[in-house]
Amino acid sequence: MPQVRQDFFPLVGGLDLVTPAIEMPPGKVIDSINFETAISGGYRRINGYERYDGHASPTANPYWILPANITGTVAVGNTVVGATSAATANVLAVVSGYLVVTALTGTFLTGENLTVSSVVQGAVTGIQSQAGAATPALDAAYRYLAAQYQRAFISAVPGSGSITGVQVYNGNVYAFRNNAGNTANVMWKATASGWQQVTFGYQIQFNAATAQINAGVTITGGTSGATATVVIPLLMTGTWTTAGVGSLIITPISGTFVSGEAIKVSGTSCATSTTVSSQITRSPCTGMQFSQYNFSGAAGMTKLYGVDGVNTCFEFDGTNYVPIHTGMATDAPNCVCGVAGYLWLSFGSSVQYSAVGAPYSWTVVLGAGQFLVNDVVTGFLPQKGTIYGNALAIFTASRTFILYGQTSANFVLVPSIVDVGIYANTMQMVSNDAYGLTARGIQSLITTLNYGNFDYVSISHMVQPWILANMGLQVCSTSLRSKNQYRIYYSNGYCLSVGLTGDKFSGVMPLYYQNAPTCIHTTTPSSGSEVTYFGSTNGFVYQDNIGTSQDGAAINAYARLPFFHDKSPNMRKRWRRAVFELTVDSFANLNIGYDLGYGNLMVRPGAPIPTIPVNSTGGYWDEVYWDAFTWDQQMVNNPSITLAGTEKTLSLLFASNDAISSPYTIQGVTIMSSIRRMERQ
Repeated sequence: MPQVRQDFFPLVGGLDLVTPAIEMPPGKVIDSINFETAISGGYRRINGYERYDGHASPTANPYWILPANITGTVAVGNTVVGATSAATANVLAVVSGYLVVTALTGTFLTGENLTVSSVVQGAVTGIQSQAGAATPALDAAYRYLAAQYQRAFISAVPGSGSITGVQVYNGNVYAFRNNAGNTANVMWKATASGWQQVTFGYQIQFNAATAQINAGVTITGGTSGATATVVIPLLMTGTWTTAGVGSLIITPISGTFVSGEAIKVSGTSCATSTTVSSQITRSPCTGMQFSQYNFSGAAGMTKLYGVDGVNTCFEFDGTNYVPIHTGMATDAPNCVCGVAGYLWLSFGSSVQYSAVGAPYSWTVVLGAGQFLVNDVVTGFLPQKGTIYGNALAIFTASRTFILYGQTSANFVLVPSIVDVGIYANTMQMVSNDAYGLTARGIQSLITTLNYGNFDYVSISHMVQPWILANMGLQVCSTSLRSKNQYRIYYSNGYCLSVGLTGDKFSGVMPLYYQNAPTCIHTTTPSSGSEVTYFGSTNGFVYQDNIGTSQDGAAINAYARLPFFHDKSPNMRKRWRRAVFELTVDSFANLNIGYDLGYGNLMVRPGAPIPTIPVNSTGGYWDEVYWDAFTWDQQMVNNPSITLAGTEKTLSLLFASNDAISSPYTIQGVTIMSSIRRMERQ
């Protein structure tokens, strides 16, 4: 008998589009979608995502099994009522001997009649049980139905066009979207009853200050007689006693302040108004950048700062929306960052910073200043500090600068590599290193002893054809610390997932979102579990990495391994069996297929083989070239399929396409084969 060879290889390395087929490591993939590199090794089918507006999560919505004898008509969507108990529930499925229900209130009683619209349609025959499906497959199907029921209650952010920004701040989710007439950009807050608009206060600008105006005082217009309470006083330049210029956030207002009148406190003139009092509004915009920073140093004083290239920078503390006026002729910064006690803004190629600890103050007298970087700034990213103080990376599309220093007195701007920059909205920190998309692909900014103390390392050369084909479509990015990943999202719905293990690169794999993200935010709230929310082109906000579907739609996932030649590319082999190392979160359906001889169409399958069980928990295969498995336990011990055919190479394909399978990880494969003869030419 010919000797049977066994070769195990782990699945590592991700997508490879450039290595010649004969040199390709067997654990990589040559084509894939919706698989990511797992921290523990292998390739993992991604989680789903679901719409969000503050209502209860669709994934968390429970179902119950209600034993019942239906003698009349009960349809999906009906509300059944217990004639005695008055318990109610919505019907998800009608099955022989029981109903699958959700939105249950009260407790149904065994033997009581079930009514629909006050008409008896059956009777309860047993005790209701939560998540009581008879099999894991049914449990997954019923959970999906319950999620679909809850999904219908969750709405898009009111308005028109794409979501322009999303942030998690102080435990709340906020979203920005242009209004229905596209005349303003509106801020919304997710609540238990859905999206609620954040109402902005009023503002009035002033100059020629002669005395300080404090928060909480009542101001009066010297000419108009209007009155208001000062919420936040903002001094932009000068001092409160010498040529002070700034603005006041005020509410509520009685009357209307006019321009040019004295602003009085307790009858004393303190400044002169330069505008009328008006409610704060935001002009329409297409995208935003944010930074959360604590300028006071006291606990609980972190505030949200945002820019969009159209409106002034703003500060938000959970209640008050505060426009920050810098004095620029076109006061519309496009990048923002809080670092080293300063608020940093960019206006084209001008990088400006506020007075220390004073994000409202932009006067040189108090320490504000600017740098010029000779190209439009695309973003800021704080870096690990050095003995010289803080380090702030300032990116443009063509070059990068690192700002060192502790105060404005010793800031030093050092150019890094001259001809490499990072595109807007693609820079992220992962494992204490910066990543971003450049003209050369995905780059890592690493600490070195080179000039400028930073250098670039390319990590995307294996997928460079994919990157070049999608260049210019990038819209946003995020870092997932729980997965040790960096992700870039594209306007066509695709995403590149860059896997990292510690500081080591573990592969790039493409994903596809049926609802293309336009903005995204990942954070770790006080609960300790990382969360990600993204806005999309359809006006919905979604929570990512949750559930088993893409907002109810199936997740189409596949990964094709290279053509394996077992270190003998010209020898024909009798392929015998493939054994897999797998884990699954709870339940999954997976199909496994294979091709021989680089997909040679002349290769034909052997005789059909009967369906056989792979293990006692499920796991069956049904054809020579395509095998279907069902997993329903936490660990699956080495399921396998029989291979048929003789050829030089073999390629395995893993695929799933449904909305009920939980994520699963394929960690490695053992291939069994026998050498036959050398290929004749």
